[in-house]
Amino acid sequence: MAKINCKTKDKEKTIEKTIEKTTEPRSDLPVSAKLLAEVARTLENASAWSLFSHMKLDGDALGTATALFEAGVLQGKTIRWIGPDPVPPSYRFLPHVEEYVTQKEYRFDEKDRLYVFLDSANEDRGTRGLRDRSPSTFILNIDHHEDNSRFGTLNCVEPKASSTSELLWHVMKAGGWTITPHIAECLYTGIVADTGNFVFSNTTSTTHQVTADLLRRGVDPARIDAFLRQTRSLEGMHLWGVALGRICRWGEKNQFAMSWLTQEDFRLTKANASDTEMLVSQLLLIRDVRFAVLLTEEEREVKASFRSRAESVAASTVARALGGGGHPRASGAQLPPPLDQAIRSVRETVEAAYAEWASSGR
Repeated sequence: MAKINCKTKDKEKTIEKTIEKTTEPRSDLPVSAKLLAEVARTLENASAWSLFSHMKLDGDALGTATALFEAGVLQGKTIRWIGPDPVPPSYRFLPHVEEYVTQKEYRFDEKDRLYVFLDSANEDRGTRGLRDRSPSTFILNIDHHEDNSRFGTLNCVEPKASSTSELLWHVMKAGGWTITPHIAECLYTGIVADTGNFVFSNTTSTTHQVTADLLRRGVDPARIDAFLRQTRSLEGMHLWGVALGRICRWGEKNQFAMSWLTQEDFRLTKANASDTEMLVSQLLLIRDVRFAVLLTEEEREVKASFRSRAESVAASTVARALGGGGHPRASGAQLPPPLDQAIRSVRETVEAAYAEWASSGR
């Protein structure tokens, strides 16, 4: 039997405690500890929550909603979760997605219920009806978009957070909540989605510290990646083929790239709207491209997705000029049909915004 050196064991315990202290994530975000604690208390004091997600659900919207749903269940809350669009297949591994309700319109008139909006920049990004609410209706707004309209009764908005999932982690820590392996998995999914696997410019040292904490709680990155990136449908890949084969470039240095999808493309490939997720980012993989556009034709509108690199005009600048919004490097807008007019409008707007950006000497 091997002898145990007690001094060595004591030294190892001391090292472990030191690592625990030094690796405890601290927030470099401007959002105040007081506000984070107030948000946590507001949630704790309400017996019933209604969670709302924005249209065209993405990883951050789903990560925050499922994490908060799970935390609410642990606290014995009565919870509803609502949004205008269905959950994409690749995210159905997350907890509570079977309890999500697709609803285009909602009546906000229950005084005994806390309405929580997650990752939504404004009232029009989700289920309709919020603008018709009673003045006494309490709205909790948790988000990280820089163009958030602060529509809540209580607004916890921090644009310097990589994602709403990262911000929600800080809320949970401020409230002293238990972050279970399930909650950690949800938050990790949201962070991974909004940072592009930690390569987008919104990734910070705080983001990595928060992620390290989630990994220590049992998150398996390979498992999450298998769900998010290795579950594409054949129909969806055919749709990507159509879009990638249609890419056009323009600009003095071919720095702009655009593609589009028609309703007929979806009919022929038998793909659905969720199959376009991450497609626009593929256009930025082309050498010298600094600004990417994907237009998707729908029955009553044309959805535009924009992505940009740091050395170009911000995607959000173009999106706002077209009535949309979002993050500086990842934004979107809804345009009126027909598609050919939307294509012309976007090209003109991109060129004008880029010329202004270039003339400013940035």
